[in-house]
Amino acid sequence: MEEASHRLTLEGIQKRVADHYQLRHSDMQSKRRPNAIAFPRQIAMYLSRQLTRHSLQEIGEAFGGRDHGTVIHACKTVENMMETDESVRGSVNFLKAQLSK
Repeated sequence: MEEASHRLTLEGIQKRVADHYQLRHSDMQSKRRPNAIAFPRQIAMYLSRQLTRHSLQEIGEAFGGRDHGTVIHACKTVENMMETDESVRGSVNFLKAQLSK
């Protein structure tokens, strides 16, 4: 996994998650907040935090200039959802496996 962290970019994670949820890549950075966009964006932030060495600040910037608190909130939200919702856990694990290849 160490090698993967050097190849993985925040943009690459955004594109993969956007494809998975059939969104436009631009939705990952948009200010729009319907749940159909916001939750996949949170998943992308969570994966960015897990799979790269970028700071909270850098991740927030890549997602439309959000602050580090938004990234922390996104990570906590996704972690909580993974604990209670098997489909979310499955999706996140699937995406993580795809990105780690």
